[in-house]
Amino acid sequence: MNEYWGMVAVLLALASLFALWPLLRPVSSGLQQTDSHRADNISLFQQQQQDMQADLAAGNLTATEYAEREAELERALLDDLQAQESRPNINNRGAYLLLSTALLIPVAGWFMYAELGAGNGLQQRENMQITRSLMQTSQNREQLLTELQAHLQDNPNNPEGWFILANYYMQNQQSQKGLQAFQQAKQYAPLGSRERAAILGQYAQALFFVDGTFSHRVSDAISETMAVDPNDVSALSLLGIQAFEADKFAAAIRFWEQAVAGSTNGEGTQSLQAGISNARLQLAQQQGDTAGGPVIEVSVRLANGLQVPSDPATVLFVYALKAGQSMPVLATRIDPHTLPTTLQLTNAMVLLPDTNLADFAQLDIVAHMAKAGTPKQNTGDLVGKVNSVSVAAKEVVDLALDRIVSGQ
Repeated sequence: MNEYWGMVAVLLALASLFALWPLLRPVSSGLQQTDSHRADNISLFQQQQQDMQADLAAGNLTATEYAEREAELERALLDDLQAQESRPNINNRGAYLLLSTALLIPVAGWFMYAELGAGNGLQQRENMQITRSLMQTSQNREQLLTELQAHLQDNPNNPEGWFILANYYMQNQQSQKGLQAFQQAKQYAPLGSRERAAILGQYAQALFFVDGTFSHRVSDAISETMAVDPNDVSALSLLGIQAFEADKFAAAIRFWEQAVAGSTNGEGTQSLQAGISNARLQLAQQQGDTAGGPVIEVSVRLANGLQVPSDPATVLFVYALKAGQSMPVLATRIDPHTLPTTLQLTNAMVLLPDTNLADFAQLDIVAHMAKAGTPKQNTGDLVGKVNSVSVAAKEVVDLALDRIVSGQ
């Protein structure tokens, strides 16, 4: 960092030197010739005047002739000197202007960099490095908290540091301090960045935890988050909760499934999956007889030797389709890391309107673990299939992912 600012100082000094160069360079030959020409004219005038005085003394000139010639010489000398004085020359005003320009160059350069350049981001990056260094060197959470608080007091332009501090406060039941730290993180996070969206999403969750309901400030925080990042997991989770509480179970499922697709594996993902399952049951009950039709229970597992791909976008699709057709009758999406698992395929998962599982005698059940997170089967994806499953049967379908999709 010191090397960077040293280079900036050198460049600004060079820029100022260019502005001062007219004052520092030697006097131009043109100006020197002007001064020499003036001296030559005066010397020539004096020589001619002496010659005329000698002619006057020798009787070669009368007094009247001498006076006329001397007057002509004086007029010629005066005209020549006035012509030279009218030529441009460096004056004090120009020197002051050049000096002012040289001083303004570093000031203007610094101002433009601070306002239009990446000065703010550079400072945040330096503060972020200090924060991560504190996390590595602190022996315990209490020491980290003390050192981080001291650092943020002197260097507040550190959204990551405020975010860490906010989560610490929330975890330790200091909700008001947590909200204040989140607000500081919001203030310094770059506008429109994913970092700001993540902070806003966590801030919305903190507000919901404090308010215990979807208050105006919780809803505003969710809207602000979604405007920056429509796939923010925290905001989608809250929208799912809001829809579930309003008995809008289909919407809750959509929000939570979108959140699962963008989340990392962990307790949060498991909670989302549990919420999706509960919402599906509630949706089936809400839809009455149509949704409460046949149920196909499926046990999904990985065949021996196969593992879940490491790609973070990996999703497991389970769907049912008629033999010989490619368009699924119903489908669902789950976290592949929950395998082995058992799920129920119901009318709540149908993809086409006015469709009921009772309309089909048999269906093919397919499991597709997609590394790209899309329904299309690509090279390296895992698939499994059980053909001709009786819809009316009460038996559990054993569905093993036992094949790796090869290149075409």
